[in-house]
Amino acid sequence: MEKIPTGIEGLDLILMGGILRGHAILVEGTPGAGKTTVGIQFIHEGIVRHGEAGLIISFEQFPAQLYRDAVNFGWDLRALEAENKVRVCCTSPEVLRDQLQKPEGLIDEWIQEMGARRILIDSMSHLDTLSADPMERRMLAVSLLNALKQRGLTVLVTKEVASEEGYGCSFEEYVVDAVIRVTNTADRETGRRQRHVEVLKSRGQDHISGRHYFRFGPEGIEVFPLQVVPECQAAAGEGALLPTGVAGLDHLLEGGVRRSSSLLLSGESGTGKTILGLQFLNEGASLGEKGLLFLYQEAPEQVQQVAASFGWDLARLQAEGLITVVYAPFAELSLAEHLWMVRAQLQETGARRVVFDSLTAMLHEVSQQPHMAKERTDQLVRLTKELGAAAVFIAEVPAGSSRISSYGV
Repeated sequence: MEKIPTGIEGLDLILMGGILRGHAILVEGTPGAGKTTVGIQFIHEGIVRHGEAGLIISFEQFPAQLYRDAVNFGWDLRALEAENKVRVCCTSPEVLRDQLQKPEGLIDEWIQEMGARRILIDSMSHLDTLSADPMERRMLAVSLLNALKQRGLTVLVTKEVASEEGYGCSFEEYVVDAVIRVTNTADRETGRRQRHVEVLKSRGQDHISGRHYFRFGPEGIEVFPLQVVPECQAAAGEGALLPTGVAGLDHLLEGGVRRSSSLLLSGESGTGKTILGLQFLNEGASLGEKGLLFLYQEAPEQVQQVAASFGWDLARLQAEGLITVVYAPFAELSLAEHLWMVRAQLQETGARRVVFDSLTAMLHEVSQQPHMAKERTDQLVRLTKELGAAAVFIAEVPAGSSRISSYGV
């Protein structure tokens, strides 16, 4: 069967291309988790990217409220409605049911007039007003969804859950083809709230399991799947040696660091780890090889001063595009999002050398979860290898410690 993209790139990766055309998808979550935004983005992206007109049926919010919320992401639903590409309607479950039972009701009129292919129903929770009998509500939901699917629509419906403890196997989960859960919960360790999306069910298609981090970006929802890159063949030149620029170290390494490999550079504070990382990048720049430097603690200006004391003009190398410096303060860092940032930077710059300064600061978010620290580091190692870059991970260890890293990585 044909798959259609939801328009949310990371979610489409989780769904391995999108959702099956003509299916019904349930997006469930607590208030404020992002259900309606997922639905509107599904409709909007279908229109602007794929030329598929859509319907938005709300049982709760008036069109003016939806227009206002959509504008925050740059989605001008009013303009699209004026172009006959979307219809936004606030009604009741009773009216929708009655219209679908009519041979030439308003819904059919809109579908024919616009050529609509997608519909958002927000939300199924309001079916409770039609009947107190759970079995009758289930039959109503089946009837409603089948009526929409028979009209050639791909259906996305939302459902509100009162609390995180309120999740369970509701009848809606049984009658739809796919179930997507969105959450907004406080991290037990840090207290920071984090949003996650999880595909619980996807009839007739595979998906990437697990809870995937997402956020509200300037242009809509941005999802960051746990699997950063698909499996692929090793990059060309994988075995090539990249000199570090330190003659004695290159001798010990039998010529340098191998491309698509990773090196852990560990030591106490003040032992020269950052300097060695900078020398590795500077040597690459002198050979015309692009490099990436990720900083999590020291500001770029401080690192430029350190480089200048050794005669390395980091600002000039940045201006020439030979070295890219990315400053991501660890206190503001989301590791799930950061993995995708690293991927994007490697792909955009074509860097063959990358230095992470430092691994200790980068993993601050999971400092009390050693298994997560190892998992995130492993993902970075695989990512840099698959994209053909040699990675140097700088790690700080306490004075007098016999360990080579803080997290056993």
